[in-house]
Amino acid sequence: MPKTNDYELPVTQDKRSRLKWFGIAVLSAIVAIAATLCFFHIQNEEAELTIRLEKQQKLLATSRQESIKNWLQTMAEQGDRLINADLFRLFASEVNLLGDNIGSLYAEEATQADDSTLAQQLPMMRNLLDEFSSYAGFSGGRIINRFGQTYIATNANTSALTQQQLDLIHRVLRKPDVYFSPVYTSNNGLTFDMFLPIYPPEFEGDNAKPISVLMLSKLISGKITEIISASPLAEQGNTTHLIQKKETMLQDILPWQPDGLVAINASFGAVSGEVLPFAIRSNLGKSEKAYSYGLKIPNIDWWVVEEIDYDLARAELNSTIQTTIIIAVLTIGAFTLIIVLLWWLLVSQDNKKVADNFRQLAMTIKEQKMFLDSINNTIPDYIALKDQDGAYQYVNPSFASAVGRSVEEMKGLDDTAVFGYATANRLASSDELVNMSEQPINITETIFLQSKRYVMQISKAPFFEADGTVSGIVSVFRDITAAVEAEEQRKLTEQQTIAALATTIEHIDPYLGGHTRMLEALSIELARSMNMTEAEISTIEAAANLSQIGKLFVPRDILLKPGALTPEEKQEIEKHATHAQKVLGNIDFGLPVVETVVQMNEKMDGSGYPDQLAGDDIIPPAKLLGLTNTFCALIRPRAYRPALSVDKSLDILRDMEKFYDPEMFAALERLLTTRFGEKFMEEVTAA
Repeated sequence: MPKTNDYELPVTQDKRSRLKWFGIAVLSAIVAIAATLCFFHIQNEEAELTIRLEKQQKLLATSRQESIKNWLQTMAEQGDRLINADLFRLFASEVNLLGDNIGSLYAEEATQADDSTLAQQLPMMRNLLDEFSSYAGFSGGRIINRFGQTYIATNANTSALTQQQLDLIHRVLRKPDVYFSPVYTSNNGLTFDMFLPIYPPEFEGDNAKPISVLMLSKLISGKITEIISASPLAEQGNTTHLIQKKETMLQDILPWQPDGLVAINASFGAVSGEVLPFAIRSNLGKSEKAYSYGLKIPNIDWWVVEEIDYDLARAELNSTIQTTIIIAVLTIGAFTLIIVLLWWLLVSQDNKKVADNFRQLAMTIKEQKMFLDSINNTIPDYIALKDQDGAYQYVNPSFASAVGRSVEEMKGLDDTAVFGYATANRLASSDELVNMSEQPINITETIFLQSKRYVMQISKAPFFEADGTVSGIVSVFRDITAAVEAEEQRKLTEQQTIAALATTIEHIDPYLGGHTRMLEALSIELARSMNMTEAEISTIEAAANLSQIGKLFVPRDILLKPGALTPEEKQEIEKHATHAQKVLGNIDFGLPVVETVVQMNEKMDGSGYPDQLAGDDIIPPAKLLGLTNTFCALIRPRAYRPALSVDKSLDILRDMEKFYDPEMFAALERLLTTRFGEKFMEEVTAA
């Protein structure tokens, strides 16, 4: 008889599994049907709500748009009656002949006694404009010639025209029509201006262009309040807003507010075109959502916007949704109860068979544990399990052998007993991190076992109980001592090579003697004072030693020339950065050492070499090394000059402030005032 699978379920379990999945399938189908019906019912209710709200808001917006259009048209017709009068058109035509010199008009008014003169007609025209403004309900008016000069005004103390008013005047003259300005706040309330073109008399030609512009100012606080007041057709929560576009900003016209004009939050979105489509947007007055729809008013950048609070509009819909969901949940619950009862009957019959199966599984688990133990006993890595108190509950033979104890002796010991106090403290911090995060971590730690140094890569992971709580930590120690020692030897060899190269570089130019060591010491200390990272400091250290390597390839007669260099010689000197890149380019430093050596000759303003980099295109280590290299060169003698004092060198660097990072220069000045700076300068002077 063939051997059966240890994990094979008995017939009763297989039957239970099939019935379970059948019950789940039936319940899932019921849930899916109920959810689908709920979804379509809610979607239908929401669609009906949206259609009703859109129709209502379109009706309200159209009604208010018509009211505003009629109001603006009435004002325009009132203005037309004035400017179409032959008396005004004739007077404007005669003033137009004066050009931009209307000063003579007022001079003649003061000196002429003849009523037929243009100046003597001026008071009468002013009175006519004043009477019209008062009769038509305008707060003021003025007539402006084609040069933007006011020659008739209802108020003797008329203020100068604003740039916006002048722009609208020029627009009327260029493209004749009735225009309205944006609403603004005046001493008496909200005001806006209407601009109408004045043509010459009809006998002067059929294709005449406007020769003047009539500007009438209107107080509109009361009218706007009347227009946007609540409508009996509106639902609860529906409000009407009149918004205007002023340059790139949207403003809500609210006459009852102190300022009258309230900036609209950018989250509302852009307004353009003739229609603001019905949609869900940010509330004009709050940060909540609202349904809104708007229409533009012709000839003026106004939009009448109807909006209703999102939550208020959907209150009835939300109630319907809740009722629908409750009915669906109750239906699903009833079917679930029936399926659970059927399942319980099956479970009560299968308990005995399930118990037998668990016994079989227990035997299987025991066999698997024995199998895993056999594997752990042969693995060379050290494996251990500690409880929450830090005591070892299990170690594999490799770990016990390395410690010099038996597996049984290791049980109950802690890290202090195994590794010593200092190492145990370091390991405890990583244990706390694993317990807090409940996530695996990897660390590298140096430990001593039986007086021998080991570098271990330790992987730690939380050990979870069946209920999900952490009851201990599993640690796997892997010996990487040989790899670490090889890497340390490689780095030592690299440092010795760099030092040898630096010494070789200084031998080609007697004036470079000691420059590299001085540059390295100053640059590292400056980097530390600026809290640069360890990687950046290591980069600066290596780059400082190799900073002059490119000069090996510069002709010595140019390098040691005592006088000024010619442009060609200077260009040859600057090639040392390119030479350095070629020499060091194939060496893998693991850090941006080559980039730092090449870029340290770049300047913040882009005037450096070899690539004319500027600003943040230059990496920080190169910026710092460029500054300290120049400073060290100034305070040391050269073939063409003696050494300069620290103060003189700093003055020169200040004159070249556009070349260097200002924060690094300030840090250098501070560093030179410290004890390190004093000791550094003493060594420079002694050298």
